[in-house]
Amino acid sequence: MSKPLLILFGTFSGNSESCAEKAAHVARQRGYDPVLENMMDTSADVLRQFDTALLITSTYGDGDPPDGTENFYEQVVNHPSIRLDHLRYSVLALGDSCYDRFCQCGKDYDEALETLGATRFHSRVDCDIDYDEPCDAWIESVFAILAQERLQAA
Repeated sequence: MSKPLLILFGTFSGNSESCAEKAAHVARQRGYDPVLENMMDTSADVLRQFDTALLITSTYGDGDPPDGTENFYEQVVNHPSIRLDHLRYSVLALGDSCYDRFCQCGKDYDEALETLGATRFHSRVDCDIDYDEPCDAWIESVFAILAQERLQAA
């Protein structure tokens, strides 16, 4: 039986979407039913519908959320009105270390989800402009943890 898994992404140039698609591919291989959601097209309420979420976001400019995802950011980070005590999550943050607020958007989501009661099951990974290797390593590590938890629960 496949287990639902939310994969949220926020992107400006498509890099976070590419990482999200990689994560969804691995999820399917590992027996999950991934649901890919663009932060631009959804609301924070989607987080209530899943037990496990992977959040992948880039940072626009000096730490801002990607264009078009500001509403989602507002609902989760600046003006949340939900509790997420049921949710387990991990964040992959993409950025450019030449900016002072490197990966700030991902850091903000990570902190906000924890404040809203969600449980971080894998630490946040911050990726610089060469993101492929750290993204792949994060995906493998996330699914290794989830597989171990499934074994322990069985």
